[in-house]
Amino acid sequence: MSYVLGVDLGTTFTAAAICRREAGDWGKVEVLPLGSRAAAVSSVLFFGLNAAVLFGDAAERRALAAPDGVAREFKRRIGDRTPLLLAGEPHTAHELAARLARWVVDRAIEREGSAPEQVAITHPAGWGEHKKSLLVDALSEVGLGDARLLSEPEAAAFDYSSAERVEPGSVIAVYDLGGGTFDAAVVRKVDDTRFELLGEPTGVDRLGGVDFDEAVFEHLRATVAKGLDDLAPDDPVAMSAAARLRRECTEAKEALSTDTEVTIPVLLPSGHTQARMVRGEFEAMIRPALDETVELLRATIRSAGVAESELDAVLLVGGSSRIPLVSQLLSQQLGRAVAVDSDPKSTVARGAARAVVPVVQRVAPAQQPPDEPSSPPARPEIADIPLVVSPPSTARRRVLRPRVLVGAAGLAVSGIVAMGIHTVSDVASTSSDLAPATQVAAEQPAPMPPAQVPVDEQKSPAVGQLPPPSPTTQATNRRAKPEPNTPDAGLPTTDTSAAAPRSTSTPTTDTKPSLRQSPPTTQAPPSTTQNPPPQSENPPPTTQDPPPTTQDPPPTTQDPPPTTEDPPPTTQNPPPTTEDPPPTTQDPPPTT
Repeated sequence: MSYVLGVDLGTTFTAAAICRREAGDWGKVEVLPLGSRAAAVSSVLFFGLNAAVLFGDAAERRALAAPDGVAREFKRRIGDRTPLLLAGEPHTAHELAARLARWVVDRAIEREGSAPEQVAITHPAGWGEHKKSLLVDALSEVGLGDARLLSEPEAAAFDYSSAERVEPGSVIAVYDLGGGTFDAAVVRKVDDTRFELLGEPTGVDRLGGVDFDEAVFEHLRATVAKGLDDLAPDDPVAMSAAARLRRECTEAKEALSTDTEVTIPVLLPSGHTQARMVRGEFEAMIRPALDETVELLRATIRSAGVAESELDAVLLVGGSSRIPLVSQLLSQQLGRAVAVDSDPKSTVARGAARAVVPVVQRVAPAQQPPDEPSSPPARPEIADIPLVVSPPSTARRRVLRPRVLVGAAGLAVSGIVAMGIHTVSDVASTSSDLAPATQVAAEQPAPMPPAQVPVDEQKSPAVGQLPPPSPTTQATNRRAKPEPNTPDAGLPTTDTSAAAPRSTSTPTTDTKPSLRQSPPTTQAPPSTTQNPPPQSENPPPTTQDPPPTTQDPPPTTQDPPPTTEDPPPTTQNPPPTTEDPPPTTQDPPPTT
């Protein structure tokens, strides 16, 4: 996983922070734990006799047994070419700082599994080019030549802008009181990727938390002078007791930031005792040094050409800035509230990591492509696939055309039916009954000649109102439904041979012509003196179709049995019509 690393090489403590890139985007900045008991470690190195080098907590544990191999507070001596003699070997201060930075990077690699894309290392704002060039050369010797140097006030401003909204052009004053140095600077936000220093940053190289620790130790010396004065410098037990007492003084100083009173245990070879200290006593000891830092900050603000009332924020950075007296003095002198971070020891490291994120974003396309996500994005792949237009849309248009024509024809037929209803109401009332001859004769007692117009010609129901035909052939005037893929199936023609297969149980066949033919005549065929023989062929087609009715015929009580040839004449009269047929030349004989 890609990440960037920010390192704050402090005088007394060293802290680090990382910012990971997840799914192509940068996440939150996290503090990198360096020590076993805390995230920050002591800026201490130990050189053993076998050329082994220890850092942080491990070096602190060896300091009691071999104090001549321990290097502390070497950051104050960067720029001084006089080497430090450690375990009989000379080492410069910038070399020790570079070794400590290399160790922090190695811890990050062990934890993250890969090297960081970018490393940012902070330095005091008051450093000149000489000190910065010495540190750059020393970093190159340990494989960190690409590391970016960043001033501590700029890093603190980056961390503050990640938590609070800071508009471009905002002016921020930074008060950095660390473990060994003090720095004051004024920065202005240029854009989201850069802050610029305004005026001349100022600082004090030997003013910080270690000086306050020394003040507490001197207070104990005055309280238990007899026991401390008896400690021999060459006695390992005495030196171990003195180192333990200094740690107690540091813890007491930190406790007074939240408590008003502490008790310091004093464990010496000559005896055990304790000393009491209240916050007022501690503040009185450090008040002159704090007044000096406040005046240095106000001078820095004036050098930036900015009025104190024009400041958008005042940041307190560094572990010693948590002392309550610091914020009280600044608020009184500047006439405004100050911003104190909950973890001031890691503020600079977090800001350094955040500061190099925009740098990585700008150079990433040229140096290294961004990480591929777990699943490739769907949108770019879809864009590469050519758009194929499916042909069913054309086929659909071809299918819809006959449907449109059929619909138009249906509308036309409906109009014709509506126009002819009022002229043929008498025919429609009689043609609505297609029951068998026995039922029709009972309902219509008027006798009719036997050779009357066939029943088929008297029935013309409305188009589309009859149910589908039954499997048996029935004497009806309804046009048969065309068979699929058979042109004009079921339509009668003028050819008599075409109507032969449509024989029914009645003495006549379906002679209903198409709607385009003339209406049929009402004249019946001439009668004979004897029973007429079965007709072998259909009567001539009529010249006109009977008008359609507006209602469906009532269902018959019994379907006639199907026949394969022309049936014999019926023994009863056919259903009567509503009007008498024209007289014939001879009365037909009664049927048997």
